[in-house]
This record gives sequence, C-alpha cells and structure tokens, in this order.
Amino acid sequence: MKIRAHFWQVLLIAVFLACLLTGCHKKQGKLLPLIEGDKPIYVCGGDDSGRYYKSIWRYIVDKSGKVYLWDNIAPDHIDIYDENGLFLRQIGSRGQGPGEFQAITAGAVDSRGDIWINEWNQPKLKVFSNLGEYRKDIKIPEQVECPYINKMVIDDHKLYIMGSAARGEISIYKYDIMEDRWEQIYKQEKRIQVSFVLFIPDMALDEEGNLYITDSFDYRVYQYTKEGKLQVVYENKKAKKEPITDKEFNVFDDDFKIIRLPEYKAILKQLTGNSRYFPIIFGINIDGGKIFIWTSERDNIGRYIVDIFDRRFNKIGRTSYFNFIRNNFARIFGGKLYIPSIENYQVELVKNLGRLGLTNVPENLNVYKISREILQR
Repeated sequence: MKIRAHFWQVLLIAVFLACLLTGCHKKQGKLLPLIEGDKPIYVCGGDDSGRYYKSIWRYIVDKSGKVYLWDNIAPDHIDIYDENGLFLRQIGSRGQGPGEFQAITAGAVDSRGDIWINEWNQPKLKVFSNLGEYRKDIKIPEQVECPYINKMVIDDHKLYIMGSAARGEISIYKYDIMEDRWEQIYKQEKRIQVSFVLFIPDMALDEEGNLYITDSFDYRVYQYTKEGKLQVVYENKKAKKEPITDKEFNVFDDDFKIIRLPEYKAILKQLTGNSRYFPIIFGINIDGGKIFIWTSERDNIGRYIVDIFDRRFNKIGRTSYFNFIRNNFARIFGGKLYIPSIENYQVELVKNLGRLGLTNVPENLNVYKISREILQR
C-alpha cells in the first residue's frame, strides 16, 4: 500500500508540540512555520480533478498562478490547472508531430501565456499558445552544449535554459527572443554525476528580471542582471559540507520497504573530492521581495532548512519543509508554496531514509499558503 502524505498531515500539530518539548529546534534556533495550517488549500491531481499521476518532478507556475504539470513516468502531455486548482485542459499527446511529445523535460511560460517546451535530447524548443495551439519551433544551435535541458525560466523577452553537457558541466544560456540570439552567461565547475547521485543546481528570476543561480558545491548564489552581467555573489563561508555516506542510499523498494541501493558501493567509489559531498544549497525561490534558499541541513523530523533573506541578502529568518535535494521540487510564488506530495510525518521512517531518495510518492501537487509569520517579515 502506498504511503500517502496527507494521511499523516493530521499529526503535524502533535509532532510540533513534541519537538518543542524535546528541543528539536535547539541547534537551528527558532524555525518559522513555512505554511499556514497543515492542509493544502488545493491539490492538483487525484480524485477531485480526475487526473492521476505516478510521479511529478517538474512543473510550471506562471505569473497568473496557473499550473502546468506533466507525469515524469509518461511525459507526453501537459495538464493545465487554474489558480484555484481547477483542471482546465490537456495540451499535446504522444507522438512526433508538431503538437505531440515523446519526453518532456523542461518548460516555461512567457508573459503572453505561450508555453515553451523542450524534450529529451531534442535540439529545439516547441512553442504553444495557452490554448494548446502549436506556434513554432525554435532551433537550439550546435554551440549551445546542453543536450539535456534541466530547467527553463523566462522573463519578458529573455529565456534562460540550464543544461548538462556530456562531460558533466552545467551551463546556462540566455536566449534573446527578439534578436534570436544565444549567449552563454554561466558555466559551473564539473561535479561527478554518477547514476543515482545527480544534483541539479537551481535558478530563479526576481521581479526586475535579475537571474539568481545556486552553486553545486558551496553556499554561494550568483546574481546576474537581465543584460547577463554578474552583479552580486553572496557567499556563506561558515556553512559546512555534509558527506554522502552509505546511509544516504536507503530508499523505498516497490513494496515501500526501506532497502539500501544494491550498487551503492560502486557509486561511492566513483565519487571523489568535492563530489563526495552534498551541495550545501540546492534550491532557490524568490517571492514578494524575499529570497528562499534551500540548504542541505535538516531539522529533527527530516525537513530541509530554508534560509530567508531580503533582496540585499540580509537574513530575516529560517524555516523548514520537505523537499528533494537532488532537484528542488518547491516553487514559492504569490504567497503560496507549491510542492509535489512528498511530505511524510513518520519521523522514524524519514530518519531511516537516505537523502538521495524520495520521502513519499509525488503523485499530486499540493499548494499551501505561506505562513503569516513569514509574509509579515
């Protein structure tokens, strides 16, 4: 039987009280609640919508609050939900024609509402209207060394793609839509990427169109202007790396029993130098003048610590929530947290799981209000 996060969310209040009594936040200091209450305000997927997913890894939230998501197991179409979680329409179907998909990997929505989509190992982007009408293809030139595009963000007439090269480097390219011009603005030091141990850095845009990029190793955030110029590097040199140990390969099997990944020893032998450590930070969200940085540090019930800053990187608080260290699952936009359903309040079970696997089945997308304590800061 699948372990469903919403079943355990009713225990949240009791867990918090127990944590306070046992001093579970003592090391981290006071942690603000990230969400208001313990239940999502709506859920994308499941019985209410009649749309069912096996695994949600990637999705888009546009500026109006619409959600565009696809199943990681069968990524051949996109489902669109409105800002209240009501299913609107499906875009695409399986195939190789102009309005069809084989394997969606990344996407973004521009200010017109057009949807930009990339597919696995395809040197082009497909553009659709918000109603699903095919508009055009954008060819990705050969000099853009991104055979696998991990993430895309878009602002006005600038599209940014983050991709992985065969050698393991992470690059970010800016595409000027009006001038039809590509430019590499960022290249990250090579991290040894082996099978199960694959860490994808994150990027986000602020309201002015500045781009923020997280480092794959250290507590470092790079801020670029919309012209593609490096403007600020924020660094926390006191933050410590955490090693990848045997225990981190504890994952669920098909029967939801915890096992250790059989090939873990072979994988660990291939990880050398800095690649033997988790990235200190792995995600970034920007909303309402606040920067949320997801760190590899965890609280005593297994949730990741999030540092909160103002736009000048003055720290204004800390919070925590469930996430996936290999690829930031969270979006924070419009005072809401969007997160696939990986929440799991079985504390001992989560403690026995490694960080390289998921804590629950991401079969729905849960949407919560950000807490008043954070919004008022």
